[in-house]
Amino acid sequence: MMHLTRTLLRHRRPLPAAAVWGLAAGFYLVALFHRMSLGVAAPDAEARFRLAPGTIAALTALQLGLYLVMQIPAGLAADRLGPRRVLAIGLALMAAGEVTFGLATTLPVALAGRGLVGIGDACIFLNVLRLAQSLFPAGRYALLASLAGLAGALGQVFTTVPLGIALDGAGWTATFVLTGALTGLLAVLCLALVRDGGPADLAAPGREPMRRALRLAWAAPATRHGLWAHLALMGPFVTVTALWGYPYLIGPQGHSPEAARAHLLACVVAFGVAAPVLGTIAAGRPGSRPALLAGAAAALAGLWSLTLAWPGPAPEVVLLATLLLTGASGAAGLLAFDVARQGNPAARGGAVSGLVNLGGFSAAVLANLAIGRLVAASGGDLSLAMWPLVLVAGAGALMLLRRAVRPAAVISLTPRPVEGWPGR
Repeated sequence: MMHLTRTLLRHRRPLPAAAVWGLAAGFYLVALFHRMSLGVAAPDAEARFRLAPGTIAALTALQLGLYLVMQIPAGLAADRLGPRRVLAIGLALMAAGEVTFGLATTLPVALAGRGLVGIGDACIFLNVLRLAQSLFPAGRYALLASLAGLAGALGQVFTTVPLGIALDGAGWTATFVLTGALTGLLAVLCLALVRDGGPADLAAPGREPMRRALRLAWAAPATRHGLWAHLALMGPFVTVTALWGYPYLIGPQGHSPEAARAHLLACVVAFGVAAPVLGTIAAGRPGSRPALLAGAAAALAGLWSLTLAWPGPAPEVVLLATLLLTGASGAAGLLAFDVARQGNPAARGGAVSGLVNLGGFSAAVLANLAIGRLVAASGGDLSLAMWPLVLVAGAGALMLLRRAVRPAAVISLTPRPVEGWPGR
């Protein structure tokens, strides 16, 4: 593999900016496949590792927890090392983790594999955003962030019906080892073909101390607004699609495994369809974002409350509407990055994106753990255990509604230079 890398580096030709970013977005597609694969593979994992109901949440919690912990280091690395190297490191770690997970026969080894996947995954999305910021004009950022979300949605599509078919046909080991090996090859392609932005784009932030960069990024009201938006909208989407949506659909809702996968697919498709649409709207009417984000969070909390409170299985129209809104709201959560970007200097983009990303994934980790505990305490009653979704969306909606009534205090569409750092 090292020989292949040197050969590609020696003969490579610079790719256009659009091709570089498109390749990086493809890496995010792969990252989402690895991140969400446990949601569909959960029943197989429980049988393979002889886990009690609810214990499978430990695998997802570890993976997302490490993803969460690595957001700040990954964001700072994006600013200092450049996207090319950090993307390659992330792909290599995910490859190693997926192979380890595929070969695991005991829970500790499986945990190690999912941990590597979580650490590698943390390196991908922030660097896709960093490339969008360094290679393209600022006006295209919202749309590019949404298109990255579309790529991620496609990755999730492959964790629904196709992954289920692969697990049923090829088996556990072959499926995960093969996907890990292919991801390793992508790390080589990344080193050979991806290029960072201009030298000035990466040189300036390296002179800013890390603690100061984080302090100033967090001090910007737009960063905190973005964090709450991501928490309220992305947190429920990740919780449902990463683990608990599938057991909920085949349990309290009484769907077959095939129907449950199709429902999750609809949720992911809603995310993919809504992402570019909302990105286009946000690019044309940036002033509409506070109300849009707050309204989406409030609607999400209300619809999940209705679905979970329904006696017995919810009507199909209510259930499907809830899942479609969960997907579309997750796509709206991508606008949080553009909200935060416009209130901060460009040179601090990786650190800002890392802080925003903490919102949704900290909510997802806590919700996953809370649902797992409630499943165990209630004897497997997922209709009761899923209520943390409502708490996450509702708490975020309250914070966003508070900010929506005073948007001027939240975001400046022309960010001020902060202590000598020019905005873009």
